[in-house]
Parts: sequence; structure tokens; C-alpha cells
Amino acid sequence: MFRFLIRFIAVICLAVSVMFLVLDATRSLGVSELVFTPLEVSWRQFFPDTLDMFSLWLTQSVHSFLNDPVLVTLLTVPTFAVFAVLSALFYVIGYRKRRHMDGFAKR
Repeated sequence: MFRFLIRFIAVICLAVSVMFLVLDATRSLGVSELVFTPLEVSWRQFFPDTLDMFSLWLTQSVHSFLNDPVLVTLLTVPTFAVFAVLSALFYVIGYRKRRHMDGFAKR
């Protein structure tokens, strides 16, 4: 049950990644140059209040030496790349090794 949930989250993240990749590709074709939507723009577009809350939480819980470079770097990464990495991480977490059958029942 738990593995199923983790794999389902991986599939959802992959779908969101492909969706943002198609949006960026469409915009790139429209203006004839590469256009990647940063995570900050997407986050502000869909959930405007939560970005400010996340930034406030990060400044309170993490040292400022790590806070500024991590937050700035994370928010400038293209949205499709963030969700692709999340999808891969959830897939690896939910991956189950196949058992090898020994002896007579082996195919």
C-alpha cells in the first residue's frame, strides 16, 4: 500500500513535469528561442501565498548562510526539471527489487 502511494506520487510528478515541458516547448516555438519557466514564476502563478510562507519558514529554520543560496538556486531552476527530479526520487524510493527464484521453478 505504501509503495503504491509513493509510485503514484512519482507518476503525478512525472505528469506535471511533462506538462510544464510541453508548455515551455510551446512558448519556445512561439518566440523562436528557448524559454524555460522558473519554479518561482510557476509557484507564484498557482499558489501565490505559499511561496511567501515557505520563504519565511526557511529563513526561520535554516541558517542564513545556506538559506539564500539554496532558495535562490531552487527558485531559478526550470519547473519541469524540479518535478522530473522529484519523480525520479519517488520512483527510487518506491522501487521494489524482484526476487529471483532458484531451483525448479525458475523460468
